[in-house]
Amino acid sequence: MATVLCILLSIVCFACTKDDPKYVYKIQDIEISEPGAKKPNVKTSTEYISIAYSDAFGSTISNDLLNDLKKIYIAFGDLGVTEDLIIRNFLNASSAEVPTLVEMNQDIKQFVIDAYKKVYNRLPNEYEQWFLTNLIQNDSDVTPEVVYYVLMTSNEYRQY
Repeated sequence: MATVLCILLSIVCFACTKDDPKYVYKIQDIEISEPGAKKPNVKTSTEYISIAYSDAFGSTISNDLLNDLKKIYIAFGDLGVTEDLIIRNFLNASSAEVPTLVEMNQDIKQFVIDAYKKVYNRLPNEYEQWFLTNLIQNDSDVTPEVVYYVLMTSNEYRQY
């Protein structure tokens, strides 16, 4: 009986110590970057105002208006608030070249593509396209001016 027990015990011990195969995974380094991600330089206030004006009105800014807006930059301490007010005023002007609500809702996907091309000089990636299209479809408060405002006050727009 002791012999049978020793045999069974040795079978169980050898079965438990079986080496499991070890897997080794090799990972290749892949560089992933977005089209707008490599913009290391921040625009100067003059560049920012000039480009924002061109994007909003489709023409170049006059020297007088540019100088007046630069004075606002100098006089006001917070650049973020200053830029926010400038962009709001540009987009709320009657002569701003922003699509109407009807034009936006006719083809939302094309509106998003056109907005990205105009503001960022690139196409939106799939997530950006889906997110903005979904937001516009599901929130009636989102107007073309709101979309342009968000794009033009982003970090990507502030850099080149």
